[in-house]
Amino acid sequence: MTTVVFTEKNKAAAQIAKILSSDTVSRISVEGVQVYDFKKNGRQWRVMGLAGHIMRYDYPEEYHNWNAVDPKVLLDTAPVKSVTKQSYANAITRLASSADEIILACDFDREGENIGFEARSIAEKVSKAPVKRARFSSLSTGEINRAFEEPVAPDENMAMAAEARQILDLKMGAAFTRYVTLSVRERVRTKGVLSIGPCQTPTCGFVYERERAIRNFKSKDFWKIEALFSTHGSDFTGLHRGGHIQDKAKADCVFSRIKDCKVATITKKTVKEAATNPPYPLNTTEFLKRASKFLGMSPEQSLEIAEQLYLSGFISYPRTETNRYADDFEFKPILVSFTKGVYAEYALSILSGEIISKNGKRDGHDHPPIHPIHYVSKTDIEKSIALSNAWKIYDLIVRHFLANLMQPALFEKTRLEITVKDEIFDSTGSVQKDAGWLRVYPFETKNDKLLPLVEERQNVGIKRITNTKSRTSPPKKLTEAELLTLMDKHGIGTKATAPSHIATNKKRGYFETKGKSVFILETGFTLMDALNNSVPILVKPDIRARIESLIQEVENGEKDFEASLVEGTTLIKEMYSQLTSNRNELVSQLAGTIRDETVVVDKKNYVGECPKCQRVLCIITTDKGRFVGCTGYPQCKNTYSLPKAGAINILQSRKCKKGGVAVAKVGNKYHWAVGIGPCFNCDMEKECFPHEIIGACPKCDGDMFLINITSKNTRFLGCTKRCGHTQSLPKNGRLTILKKVCEKCGWRMIRVKELDKDAREFCANRVCAQTSRQGSRK
Repeated sequence: MTTVVFTEKNKAAAQIAKILSSDTVSRISVEGVQVYDFKKNGRQWRVMGLAGHIMRYDYPEEYHNWNAVDPKVLLDTAPVKSVTKQSYANAITRLASSADEIILACDFDREGENIGFEARSIAEKVSKAPVKRARFSSLSTGEINRAFEEPVAPDENMAMAAEARQILDLKMGAAFTRYVTLSVRERVRTKGVLSIGPCQTPTCGFVYERERAIRNFKSKDFWKIEALFSTHGSDFTGLHRGGHIQDKAKADCVFSRIKDCKVATITKKTVKEAATNPPYPLNTTEFLKRASKFLGMSPEQSLEIAEQLYLSGFISYPRTETNRYADDFEFKPILVSFTKGVYAEYALSILSGEIISKNGKRDGHDHPPIHPIHYVSKTDIEKSIALSNAWKIYDLIVRHFLANLMQPALFEKTRLEITVKDEIFDSTGSVQKDAGWLRVYPFETKNDKLLPLVEERQNVGIKRITNTKSRTSPPKKLTEAELLTLMDKHGIGTKATAPSHIATNKKRGYFETKGKSVFILETGFTLMDALNNSVPILVKPDIRARIESLIQEVENGEKDFEASLVEGTTLIKEMYSQLTSNRNELVSQLAGTIRDETVVVDKKNYVGECPKCQRVLCIITTDKGRFVGCTGYPQCKNTYSLPKAGAINILQSRKCKKGGVAVAKVGNKYHWAVGIGPCFNCDMEKECFPHEIIGACPKCDGDMFLINITSKNTRFLGCTKRCGHTQSLPKNGRLTILKKVCEKCGWRMIRVKELDKDAREFCANRVCAQTSRQGSRK
C-alpha cells in the first residue's frame, strides 16, 4: 500500500515527512523533483512538495496578438488553464499512478486548496485512488500527526473560489491593460505598458487620493495661546481652551487681556486611573501593519519571513483573518517552552495566574491567530532561515503572543483647569503606575508627562504667555500600515494577497516606499489622475469589493461557481463600458503626460514648464525655422521666438532675473532669455554673467578677463574697460583658471593641459617679473 502526499512547497514536505517518519526518511528524485520516502505502519509513504501554483489561466494562442484582437472580446472569452511547470506535473503523474491513497497537504487557505486541486486534477488522469485532505495550522509534531490521522474531504468550494478570482482577475487585467495601452499608443510613441489591475489599481488609488489631498491642501493661519506656569520651582505648560484659534482678532483680544498677568489659579483638578488593554491576537493584516510600523519592514518581506518561520515549525500559519483564540486553545504547553531563554520572566509570570486572552471579534474559521509554536533561540532562527530580520519577526510574534495574555498597563492621568483672568487653560499629565503587558512589548512607547503637585484653588505663577501664529499642515503621506488598513477596510485583496498588490505597484513604478511612508511616483499619479477624471469607478474600491464578496460567497457555498463568473464579468463589463465611453478624455491626458515625460528627458530640446498651462516647453524645429512651443498644443498655443542661427544650449541651472522662461547660450557668442531676447541688450547682463576676473589691468583701472572666440579658435585676455590692452594665451590645450594667485602680482594662476604633455601652471601677467620663471612642469 502506498500513500502519496502533496504539499505546497518542498520545505513543508521535508518537515512533514520528518515528523511522520520519526526522522527515518530518505530522499529520492522523481522526474527531477525531490521526494521524501519512508515506511510507516507497513505502508509506503512518498511526500512531494509542489512549487506553489503549477498551472495558470491564460487565453488561447490566437488571442495573444494585442493588435489583432479587440480587448473587449477577452471579456466573453473563456481562458484556459494549463500546466506551467511540467516537471512537477510529470512527477505527480508518476507518483499517482502507483498510489493507493492521495493526501493533499497544502496550506489551508483558498490558494492552498486550489494548488492541491491542481495536483488532484493531474493525478486523476492516471489514478482512481481516493483523495483526502490533511488540515493543519502549524507544522508542529502534534498537529501534523493529528491532521494525518484524521484527514477530511478536500474543500471544493474553497478551491473554486480561488479559481473564480483567477479568471475574473485575468479578464479585467488583460482587457483593461490592452485597451488603455493600445489607445495611448495611437497618440504617442511609447513601448511602455499601462497596467490596470483589479486590486492593483484601487490599491494605488488609495495612495493617489492621499497625494491629491496633499497637493490640493490650502494652508490656513491659526493662533495658539500658551502659558508657562510655575510652582515650587517646577514649570509646566498649559494651552488656551480655544485651541487653534482661526480668528486673529479674537486671538489678539484674548492675548491683550492676559499677556501681563503674573498669577493664575487652579480651578479644577481631575485625577483618573486609566487602563491600556493588551493588543488583540495577531491576524495577518495586523501582523503586517505592526511589522511595518515597529520594524520598518515591507508587507511582502514580512510575509515571506513569516512563511519561512511557519515552514520551519517555529510559528503557526501566518495567513489568517482570526484575531481570537478558541475556548479550547492550549496556551500552557507553549508558555512552558518559553520558561527558558530571554522570555522566561514573562512566561513564568503568566503561568503563575489564570491564563486569559484579550480576544478580538474576528473569526475566519480557518486558522488560529498567528502565534509561536515553541521557544527557539536567535541562533536557531539564523541557522534555519537565510533571511535577514527573521529573528525580529519571530521576536515580534512572540512578544505579541505573551503581551496578549498579560495584565493591562495602568496609568494615572491628571488634568488641570487653570484660570488666567477668566480665560481657561488646560494641562494634562500621565504617569505609568503598572507597566503590565508593556513590560514585554517595547514597541509601544508610553512616555510619562509629569505635572507638579498642586491642589484646587491654589495660585501658581506665570512665567510667560505667548500668542504664536502657525499654519495648518497638509495630511501626511500614507504609511504602509495605513495602506493595509484601507485595503482591509474596503475589501481589496485578501490576507494572503494584499502584500503582492502593494509589491506590484512598486514593480510597475507607480509608487515607492521611503522609510515607513508611501510616495506615489509621477507615472502612478498621472495614470490614477487620468482614470479618476474619466473612469473613477476603476480607482475606487467599490466594484472590487463587490467582486471579492462574490468570491467569498463561492467559498461559503452560497453561490455557484459559474454564476459568480457571470455576475463578476457583468460588473467588469460595466467598468469597461465607462472606459470606452470616456476614451478621448483618458487618452488625451495620458498621451500628453507621456509626451511630456519624453520631452523632459530630452536634454537637448527641453526648455522648462509652460507658465500658462504647466505642461512642458520644448524647442520645435520646422521647415520655416525654430521656436519654443508647448506640448499642450493645440489647447495651449503659447510660443516664444529663438535666434535664427547658432546652436542653442538651454542652461537649466540659470534663471532669468527679468522673468524669461529660460536662459539659452547661442553658440559661444551670447546669451538669450527665452521670452525676452538677447541678454546683451539687457541692463542686467553684467550682473547675470559677470566676467571671470584674472587680475588688474596693467594699463588702466579695469580688470583683465578671459575672452573665447570659438569660431576663430582664439582665446586671450582683455580689459573690462576696453582700454585696448590684451595678452595672448596658449592656443592649444585645456585651459583652467585656478583659485590660487600669483604671490607677486596677485593675478589668478592659469593651468594648461595639452594632449600627451604634462600640465603646467603659470601667471599670465607679462608685467609680472615672475612670468619668465613660471612654467615649471607639474
